[in-house]
Amino acid sequence: MKRYFSQILFVLSAAFLLPTSVWAEDIQVGSTSRKIISYAPAGITKNRPLIISMHGFNQDARYQQEKAQWEPIADTAKFVVVYPDGLNKRWDISGSTDLEFISTIIDTMYRRHGIDRSRVYLSGFSMGGMMTYYAATKLADKIAAFAPVSGYPLRGGDYNSPRPVPIIHIHGDADDVVTYGNLVNYLNGWVVKNQASPTPQIVKPYPASKPNSVATRQLWSGGAKGTEIVLITLAGKGHWYSMDVANGVNTSIEIWNFAKRFSLPK
Repeated sequence: MKRYFSQILFVLSAAFLLPTSVWAEDIQVGSTSRKIISYAPAGITKNRPLIISMHGFNQDARYQQEKAQWEPIADTAKFVVVYPDGLNKRWDISGSTDLEFISTIIDTMYRRHGIDRSRVYLSGFSMGGMMTYYAATKLADKIAAFAPVSGYPLRGGDYNSPRPVPIIHIHGDADDVVTYGNLVNYLNGWVVKNQASPTPQIVKPYPASKPNSVATRQLWSGGAKGTEIVLITLAGKGHWYSMDVANGVNTSIEIWNFAKRFSLPK
């Protein structure tokens, strides 16, 4: 009996020792309950950034968490990460449903962690990338920088953002799901919108310190309000979220190093 009681105590103690910084939970968005996974480093203080990372079509928040691996970066840089779940594993890229979801996530993380509302960054893979661009036209007053991966509006561009917006886009040129072909033409619309230099600065291979890297970086700088557009192209790579540090880039690190330089006017 003593041994049994000790085992129970051990299990209960272990449960209380589990990290409480990762939450899979429901939050209320209007009359709808929506699911998210959130992560905050231990001992995080107020006024730290928030990154929202959205999955692709027919994927979910857990899948995006496994692919993007934001937690080690958040531990070092001290910011909050949220992986939202799209309804039916997709995003509303023409209506208000997920715009309200994103806004509610920001409000929830502000109440919970006191995040810095001027340093909220939005990223997404595939259809999540399309949602990221859609949000750039609707939520630029709440999000400081945008980071689509392997996703952009295939039916043409809408650049009616209320302000110039910083964008970093990462995409494989062999992508057969969201094809690469028209991406630069689409991005040129944002270059014009931001009044950036029409001629990009090119680094190939990128980073220059890795001669075997398949990545090329194009930077359109000099935009209004200090904005920039960056495109990282992965030669020969398909529809994926690159974490190939040896021969390419760690997508999440590239996004963070870009986005952290931007904030909304306070």
